Amino acid sequence: MAGRHLLAALILLLALQAPVQAQLGSGQQPAWSQLNAQQRTALAPLSKEWNAMSDARKQKWLGIARRYAALSPVEQARMQDRMREWIALTPAQRELARIQYKKLRAAPQAQKIELERKWQEYEALSSEEKLRLQASPVTRIAVPASSSQPAAPHITTVPKLLTQAPPSSKSRPLAIAPPPSDQSH
Repeated sequence: MAGRHLLAALILLLALQAPVQAQLGSGQQPAWSQLNAQQRTALAPLSKEWNAMSDARKQKWLGIARRYAALSPVEQARMQDRMREWIALTPAQRELARIQYKKLRAAPQAQKIELERKWQEYEALSSEEKLRLQASPVTRIAVPASSSQPAAPHITTVPKLLTQAPPSSKSRPLAIAPPPSDQSH
């Protein structure tokens, strides 16, 4: 279950990174009341926070809303579940998720292949084995900080859906932890 959340969160984050072609003439993004019915339906989980979002975030979510109608009902439900999970995160957790997504995306192909292999192994496990692994302690691995992204030392907790990579049946779950911060400054 947690592995699915990780994959879904990564897919949602990938969608957030996708370019958005259309912009409103003034550059300002609409208030919730100005969205059309299709946009309000697609973005319903975001309704309470919509007006407080930056224009850049609204623009990205509007790009997601445009793709919503082409999805199957199951995919639409999954997308809205992911929106609810995303909106429940604190701003610090969201930023950490963005940083971790960028690091994962920039990871060597061999590491991505290994992660996919572990995901397939995890998916093949029984429900009981998945629950047992989810209950076990998470082994954290440090990922080197990229030169363009500073570490986020103020973030001390990460939601489980963002930290658990699909484990192999022979090892404990892995998590991508932010690199150690340099406390000498």
